[in-house]
Amino acid sequence: MPHILKESLSRRGTLLLWVERLLLAIGLLCLGLVSFAVIDARWFAYQQGQRLDRALRARAAGRETPGAASRATPPASETDRLGSFRPGGAPAAPPAPVPEGSVLGRIEIPRVGISSLVLEGVGGETLRRGVGHIPGTAMARAVGNVGLAGHRDTVFRGLKDIRKGDLIDLETLAGSYRYAVDWAQVVDPDDVGVLGAGNRPELTLVTCYPFYYVGSAPERFVVRAHLLGGASQDGGAGAGAAAAPAAAPTAAGKTDN
Repeated sequence: MPHILKESLSRRGTLLLWVERLLLAIGLLCLGLVSFAVIDARWFAYQQGQRLDRALRARAAGRETPGAASRATPPASETDRLGSFRPGGAPAAPPAPVPEGSVLGRIEIPRVGISSLVLEGVGGETLRRGVGHIPGTAMARAVGNVGLAGHRDTVFRGLKDIRKGDLIDLETLAGSYRYAVDWAQVVDPDDVGVLGAGNRPELTLVTCYPFYYVGSAPERFVVRAHLLGGASQDGGAGAGAAAAPAAAPTAAGKTDN
């Protein structure tokens, strides 16, 4: 074999070796980033979930134990930002802005296996860790539309199986609220009318659609529910016909998830 050909093959082999090493390094880096994101999200959910449960137990103890209400009731500022009402039902002054990523409560949809912390905001880190409360929409208990967004491939994956009549439990330090699903629609991402406030307490869940789309999904899947009233007592879910996507999109959230 000519010397020049040997050198050419040697250089090509060296180049391929370095390309192989580079691709392996990129693969390991991506795997590490994904692993970190998963571990961080689960640790955050565990740690903050424990804190939320302790606060909820303190609230329940204050409600059930005579004379303990003053010890367990959260500060007025905390109650305002979680429920838009002060203790006793008196209308509150406009609440101070809630910092991005603050834990507001927990959402559960038992029939489709959804259980997640609810955080303030829709930033990337917030939605990686849980369900985000869409800024500008109502808080739980206030008359209006509570808007929540989540990723279709993590916390809101179960929405693909949602049905009319399914029950949604939303628990905060201001109280526990139960909603019943009215409908689900596939809508355009630039159509935000679905987040508009109505004349009764409602809840709107937003995620990307299609659920198994690779890349940035072109549409949004929206679920609307109304408040039933009273605290949640059990983990059951209503049954009903499937809430199939509407043929004509009407509104959507802007969150890309």
